Amino acid sequence: MKNLVKTFFFISITAIFLSSCSNDKNEKGKNFIKIIESTQNGIVENSVFTYNDKQLVSAENSKSKTDYTYNDGLITKVITYSKTTNATIVVNYKYNNEKLTEVTSSENYVINYTHNSDGTVSYEKFTVDAKKQQQKVYHGTLVFKNQNLIKDERVFDDADENSVSSSKTTFDYDTFNNPYFSIVGFDKLLDQGAAISKNNIVMTVAETTVVSGEGTISSANMYKTTFKYDSDDYPTEQVSEASLNNPNYSKIQYLY
Repeated sequence: MKNLVKTFFFISITAIFLSSCSNDKNEKGKNFIKIIESTQNGIVENSVFTYNDKQLVSAENSKSKTDYTYNDGLITKVITYSKTTNATIVVNYKYNNEKLTEVTSSENYVINYTHNSDGTVSYEKFTVDAKKQQQKVYHGTLVFKNQNLIKDERVFDDADENSVSSSKTTFDYDTFNNPYFSIVGFDKLLDQGAAISKNNIVMTVAETTVVSGEGTISSANMYKTTFKYDSDDYPTEQVSEASLNNPNYSKIQYLY
């Protein structure tokens, strides 16, 4: 009986220890200070990130520098300076109860967000002309599961009158930590797409459909990404033959 009690005690303590270690990994959170991105042609670009605690202050590489402004733990302004053209892009973020409601850009567009009771987010993007007149570009819905963006459905409002153009993008994830998720406030930036998710994207499927008259044209592309991880379950390397935003091979290394 004593041996049985000792065995039970050992198993209980071990289970508590393993559970504690698992929670530590999930809750620890750490920020990368540098990423090294290389292409198939051997071109390498280093980006350096500066923080104030876990709030992102700036990101800089050879082509640009981006500064971040916070208010009460939320990112309210992002300013990007081009080192090649000297152009400046300013993006402002507005919130209601810590939920993003509006994005305005000096590149003459506005995105409005509506947070629905079922957890989805509806959005509309408008271009703004010199007379402050708005024209809708597209509208859509974001679907989330387990703090990950799993689907983005969109209808394009600037298509030809006699046609309907739409897209659907779905995302699959690993179970490891997305390093951007550790940045304070970054998960609120809905205009950053799946980069705001808790985990890392391992597969993206992008579908487009154009209905014109009695004809329908559809296409689909699949993008896979592989990762290597450290002992804290954060990626150290990310490799894509192609991605949603980059048709070329890319390898990214994360330094923490």
